Amino acid sequence: MRPKKIGAKRNGDDRSRPGRVLILKRAGAGNEAVASFTEIFAAIGAFILGSGAISAIAFGLFKVLGEKWLNAKFEERLAEYKHAQQKEIEQLRFRINALMDRTTKLHQHEFDVLPEAWSRLNDAFAQTSVLVSPIQSYPDLNRMTEEHINEYLKNTPLQEWEKAELMAQTDKTKFFMKRIFWYRLSDAKAACREHHTYLKKSGIFIPTDVKEKFYELDTLMWDALGEHQANEEIGQLPRMREKIDAFRKKGPELLTALEQQVQTRLWNAQSD
Repeated sequence: MRPKKIGAKRNGDDRSRPGRVLILKRAGAGNEAVASFTEIFAAIGAFILGSGAISAIAFGLFKVLGEKWLNAKFEERLAEYKHAQQKEIEQLRFRINALMDRTTKLHQHEFDVLPEAWSRLNDAFAQTSVLVSPIQSYPDLNRMTEEHINEYLKNTPLQEWEKAELMAQTDKTKFFMKRIFWYRLSDAKAACREHHTYLKKSGIFIPTDVKEKFYELDTLMWDALGEHQANEEIGQLPRMREKIDAFRKKGPELLTALEQQVQTRLWNAQSD
């Protein structure tokens, strides 16, 4: 009976062997799986590390190239801005120079025109004042000898036929007064006309406030001469005096005020 037991134990031992083999096989398979996973993770890590390195290189290149691109763009924009600024400065400088040149020329024209206009005004004013004055001076031809009269008439604007008529008159002084009036009126009108024409032609270079006074005096002179001529032609008594009195009263005041303005403008033009 013991051999059977022994045999049974052996059989039991035999049955236990395949289990060990299976366990060993399973353990070997687990190690292989771990090794495989390790290799996979290692590959993934290597890939990640490789990708990181590539990314780092790419980022570095991008940073360097990006900075160069940005710097180039900045320099380009800066150059364009400087060019635009320089162009604006040149245009502004041109406008300023043109304005200064125009102002200088205008001042020069004003400096030339004002003295001439003032001179012509004074000539016209003086002749008008003398003509419309109630005090007139004439030679007494009735008390002169013929030779004396002829000598005197040489320096007058009377024509030869007028001189002959004068010598035939009984009241030579009265005839002379009537004749010489029209010559003096003509001279006064010519002076006023020259002033008026010059003011019309060159008054554009005279400041408005100054020019207005020139024209105001111009009107006073023409009105006074017109009234004086009408009095002489019509021979009306009493004579009209409104325009003449206005000229004699306002004229000197306006002339003095205008003289101060002209002096101020001329000295300012010199200082500028």
